Amino acid sequence: MIVPDNIDSTDSNGEKHVYRHFKSDINSRNYIILHSLFISKHLTRVSGELDFLVLAPGLGIFALEVKHGRVSRDGGIWKFENRHGKVNTSTIGPFRQVSDTMHSLRSHLLELAHGNAKLKAKIDKLLFGWGVMFTGLEEFYDYGPEAESWQLFTRSGFRIPASHYIESLSRGFHTKYSGRSWYKINESRPTIKDCEDIFKLLRGDFSYNYTPLNQILDEENLIDHFTEEQFDTLSFMDYNDRVLIQGGAGTGKTIMATEWFQRNANQGLKVGLICFNKKLGNKLNSELSKIIDFSSTNSYVGNLHSFMMSLTKLVPPEVNQKLFYEIDLPLETMFALEEFSEDEKFDLLIIDESQDLITESYLDVFDSMLKGGINNGKWVLFGDFCNQLIYLSNPSTVLDILASKSAFIKVPPLMTNCRNSKKIVFFNHTTTGCEKQSSPEGMLEGEKVEHYFPIKSKQVEKVVEIIKDLIAEGIPESKITLLSCKSSSNSSMLQLKEIKDWIKNGLTFSTIHAYKGLQNSFVIATEFEELESDYATSLLYVSISRAKLKFYLVLDKGLENSYNQLLSMRISQTS
Repeated sequence: MIVPDNIDSTDSNGEKHVYRHFKSDINSRNYIILHSLFISKHLTRVSGELDFLVLAPGLGIFALEVKHGRVSRDGGIWKFENRHGKVNTSTIGPFRQVSDTMHSLRSHLLELAHGNAKLKAKIDKLLFGWGVMFTGLEEFYDYGPEAESWQLFTRSGFRIPASHYIESLSRGFHTKYSGRSWYKINESRPTIKDCEDIFKLLRGDFSYNYTPLNQILDEENLIDHFTEEQFDTLSFMDYNDRVLIQGGAGTGKTIMATEWFQRNANQGLKVGLICFNKKLGNKLNSELSKIIDFSSTNSYVGNLHSFMMSLTKLVPPEVNQKLFYEIDLPLETMFALEEFSEDEKFDLLIIDESQDLITESYLDVFDSMLKGGINNGKWVLFGDFCNQLIYLSNPSTVLDILASKSAFIKVPPLMTNCRNSKKIVFFNHTTTGCEKQSSPEGMLEGEKVEHYFPIKSKQVEKVVEIIKDLIAEGIPESKITLLSCKSSSNSSMLQLKEIKDWIKNGLTFSTIHAYKGLQNSFVIATEFEELESDYATSLLYVSISRAKLKFYLVLDKGLENSYNQLLSMRISQTS
């Protein structure tokens, strides 16, 4: 595997030749080979330049320097002539340079692995080596005392498989280090898993180095072990300007969006992290502002409507709010953005909940906000186009609209649920018919989902009973969310002083619509009017998937038959 699996047009001819040489060698395919485009993005703290890093199972870790032009050494002075005829001199030769870089890399890896003692101890015993590839020379003898002959690669090496050179380096360094105290004949040879773990460390996954931001976003701290699928997908964004990432609830989309925002804002880019839900936007803004000062780059974190109203200074009217949000506000926003120069626009847009934001008018707003526009700019969209289309209808229509505006990479959907307990994942699948998700190894089994069917006049009483039981068990109010299909002005739940007092103490009350993108440990959903429509199924899906540890469903007695019929139908469909 070569990462990235392409070569930049600005890379030297030597690097291009080496890239193709590895690419054509079937025996190199079990190596993880990182070349300069990856290295320049991810190894900024490693001193010195590095053209290729080869993680070779059973052989070792090898840093390679490529020299393509004329090279000579005279009286201890190295001379390098590039393709334009320019000659540079140095008292430090390429072998010393790549050796220093390799040692810096090894120290960097040990630092990255500080949170995982087992991995750090493993890296400490692995064999690290280096070599120089003189791709423009047929032969080269005057390398002085800096190197051994087996560390050289010359043009003749292109006539045999690239793996032969790596095997030569491995034999040479294992022989050289076999007498050292740290060397172990088996432990110093990396396994496939060792190579994969090192790759993940360098790529910036937070499987081992979990950031404070992610601890805030997931209070149970489970996600630090459950990010492999998510961050295999995230790596696509390093090398593609426009990416669509799809996944059901709980698959880590918002975590990935915030991580991607943080990485790019830290590089000084003006980044917009935009979502549909106002509560989610406020939460992300509050939590990200504790981690990073993004105001210096004029980056933005929040929901789209707040951004548009802040820009236009408009306020929603008492009536015709749908017309205001979908037509008038986007139009006035585009007029305001006409005054922006290209430099004032966002370098990157990250859109969470994109399934609710892909409309003609909103895409026109994004086009006006972004350098290069939707067609040529940099953006990443995260969305659930199958289960959470509460505000829009047809997922294929939504994606057709996006495809008409721009070409983009559509990566395989995320299928691992790292939010909900296993029993909640299973209940959601069998109740709503959503696509079956897998749970990561070690995920909580969780408690059984509970559902009740009191008569309508007793629904509030049942909800109060559930909340009292949770509090009696020592569950703080802040860990409990009460979701309703009705607004606060119409909900029977808020007519009771006891519930209002719990809200003051931290319990969350929300409509299901407004709680999209959010989560809590214990969730109670109630006040459904019907269960037959696709709209009701979407609301049920959203409410179930908000619960991390336990979910309660309180339905009117009149819906019990509908619920049982729905459950029977879903079970027959999924069996």
